[in-house]
Amino acid sequence: MGVRRYQDLVAWQLANELKQKVYELVDNSPARNDFRFCDQIKDSASSAPSNIAEGFGCYYHKLFARYVRIGRASLTETHNHLGDGVDRRHWIHPQALLLQELADRAIAASTGLMSYLARTEAPTRYGKR
Repeated sequence: MGVRRYQDLVAWQLANELKQKVYELVDNSPARNDFRFCDQIKDSASSAPSNIAEGFGCYYHKLFARYVRIGRASLTETHNHLGDGVDRRHWIHPQALLLQELADRAIAASTGLMSYLARTEAPTRYGKR
């Protein structure tokens, strides 16, 4: 059985979990007072699941892959911001590392999804091409 909703995609699930954990980390740290940084990391964290969901809605694999690629870039940006939060002393390295590992998993899942989309075509309504 195929994926019927964007929420079924592992890439989206991991990206969304990362987003939620980033929000929690930011809201419970001194970062909440660094408004520019807070906006940057929350924007990049929310962009990944949004783009994956939007791509799913496009249906056509080539266009879907484009959105997943954008989401993957946002995951990489979030990974970088997590390290920057350590440099800014908003949180400690072990806190960032846990979320960076989750980001790595989401990046890998997104890469796998892009690979799948590149080698397949979207099914037609009745299973014909």
